[in-house]
Amino acid sequence: MPDDLTAGVTVLVRTYQGVDRIERTLDSIRAQTLDKHLYEVLVVPNGPADGTIDVLRRYRETHPDLELRVVTAPAKGIGLSMNVGLAAARREYLTVVDDDDQISEEFLEALFERAAPEHIAHAYLANVEADGTGFADYDTYINRSLAKAIGRTDHPIAAPASMMFNVSKLVWTPYGRAVRARENLRFATDVLYWHELVNTFELEISVLPTDAHATYYRSLRTGSHSRPAELPWEPAIEARPDAVEALLPIANDPTQYLHEVAQRSIKSQAVSMGRYLAEHPDEHRRVVQAMAARGIDTWVLEPLNRGRARDLVTCYAFPPSNNTSALVAARRVHARGVCVDVVSHNMDGVHGRDAAAAVIVEPFLGSRKSIKGSPKFSNWAGVVDYCDIGIEAIERWETIRQTTYRSVYSRAMWPSSHVLAALYKVRHPETSWIAEFSDPLSENIQGGPRKAGKRDDDDLSREIEKGLEAAGHPLPKDLGLLQWIEHIAYALADEIVFTNELQQQTMLTGIVDDALRERVVAHTLISPHPTLPPEFYQISTVEYALEPGFVHLAYFGAFYPTRGLTEVTDAIRALPQESRAKLKVHVFTKDPDDLRTELRKAGMDNTVVANHYVPYLDFLHLTTLFDCLLVNDARTADTHPVNPYLPSKISDYAGSGKPVWAVVEPGSSLSRLDVAHSSNLGDVDGAIAVLKALIAS
Repeated sequence: MPDDLTAGVTVLVRTYQGVDRIERTLDSIRAQTLDKHLYEVLVVPNGPADGTIDVLRRYRETHPDLELRVVTAPAKGIGLSMNVGLAAARREYLTVVDDDDQISEEFLEALFERAAPEHIAHAYLANVEADGTGFADYDTYINRSLAKAIGRTDHPIAAPASMMFNVSKLVWTPYGRAVRARENLRFATDVLYWHELVNTFELEISVLPTDAHATYYRSLRTGSHSRPAELPWEPAIEARPDAVEALLPIANDPTQYLHEVAQRSIKSQAVSMGRYLAEHPDEHRRVVQAMAARGIDTWVLEPLNRGRARDLVTCYAFPPSNNTSALVAARRVHARGVCVDVVSHNMDGVHGRDAAAAVIVEPFLGSRKSIKGSPKFSNWAGVVDYCDIGIEAIERWETIRQTTYRSVYSRAMWPSSHVLAALYKVRHPETSWIAEFSDPLSENIQGGPRKAGKRDDDDLSREIEKGLEAAGHPLPKDLGLLQWIEHIAYALADEIVFTNELQQQTMLTGIVDDALRERVVAHTLISPHPTLPPEFYQISTVEYALEPGFVHLAYFGAFYPTRGLTEVTDAIRALPQESRAKLKVHVFTKDPDDLRTELRKAGMDNTVVANHYVPYLDFLHLTTLFDCLLVNDARTADTHPVNPYLPSKISDYAGSGKPVWAVVEPGSSLSRLDVAHSSNLGDVDGAIAVLKALIAS
């Protein structure tokens, strides 16, 4: 024991504006059964003077039997006052009592009897009214945690809540002094202090037996630092991520003594934030951004989101499915920035998985139901299965949360998504339904009717039809399944999302009923696919060698009968050899081997480099490397009055910071965008002019 310490206990009372309450705290300390020669009371006022020092002076004069010292901190602060108190302590052991709380008469004696340098002696905590009176409530999360280790000395994981608060424990003063409390944290200073102290010296927790009658009485006073759940949320929401960040070095390192305890403490902080976000869901993005700014791992967000979603998503394809529709849905969720529960189909067997891309939506995911089975595009039995399983999951989540959803978002191509959303809307008319169309459901790429199965006259069909009648838009006769699904979205959705005006125009022509068409126009939102923030373009570290001295173009996408690069490749062949020798076109596609074969036959394998598709985050990063990015329209002039298709990759290109060359069909949505270079489908001379401009730049 250091020479400046003597046997016994220092009771550290940090006080801020405590003039009206500190006497009650001192009375409970003075009433201890422990011999008064074995403890001192050290009061550390911090912050503006409020008369507390005068109260302490009078108390010391009135009660000369109590060793009472006062050491003033130079400024306001939990961490600062803790450090001042630790430095000034004169006894071998130290405990902290807040200036609005009290302790039982046996508290100090019981802790001191249990004291040892190698462990922290721990008593129990009960809540009382703000004035210290009333029934003492022992049913606290702290006691429930301590109950698992009653009368034992064990690793803190046996009672992890012991690290989540500052009081009701006794520590060896030399160890307490060896770790400084953080003075720059706005919240959870004590939580971090005890984690760092116990982790540094690998201390155990020794929980007193219940018959020791050692109780810390915590007053439930609004505004107390130790009752953060009752603080105004602004300081807490801004400060909690700081505390989480500070705990991460312990939580993320399995070799640390308090590794598991720190993880639980972080989850506790996340749960506390989640309680607030359940009532204020639109502030979710602010919390996520605060976490991301500190590099906080996404595992922290899971307890924050659990059971907190006020908004629902039903999308047949959703990450980790490696599918354009899934990725667009994820970007919609990210752009909206609120926590959502998600029903989707497991599409791994169709599209494979891209687990890394889930980072787009992970910060906003609450509960998730991934429906197994063989996905069916337009089979009624498949629609019914999806809706039955999906609505069962939704009702289970609602039972847990005890409230309905304020909105449901659905997205199709895959039509079952809209049917499940319609079913929920019929049952909960107050819920806002946002229905997005990727492309026309009932019309194929050639402009003809898409083949579809028939709808049965069953419970699902009849329930939705009743909802349509109640909304004033009953079904026309002889609608096919896909037309029926379009109709229910038109009739019931509160917001109907199209990616471009020509898509809306094309789909409106299929609506016979004038009133329904007017409703769609009134409820339409034209919203191109979202572009992710710049940081997503740098998550991947994929490398791709680009030979110096060339102009490097890149094309990402599959080839279809209606979509190819014929005019571009013809233009390359038409270039003089000295110009062609300065070009490299990098194509990332589904079947690169087939493309390589065609390139060799055409003598273009030295100019065009064929690559396989890459995962989405790799794709985003690669778009930032090339000199120009190629995008092209589908050919629809022979099948459609207008081109309703806007390539989704144009929104991804928009975040790359690189010039875009659009090969367009005149009058299309793509042709209306402001891009660096443009030429028409089939126009080889126009493509040659673009290539020459790129080479010359």
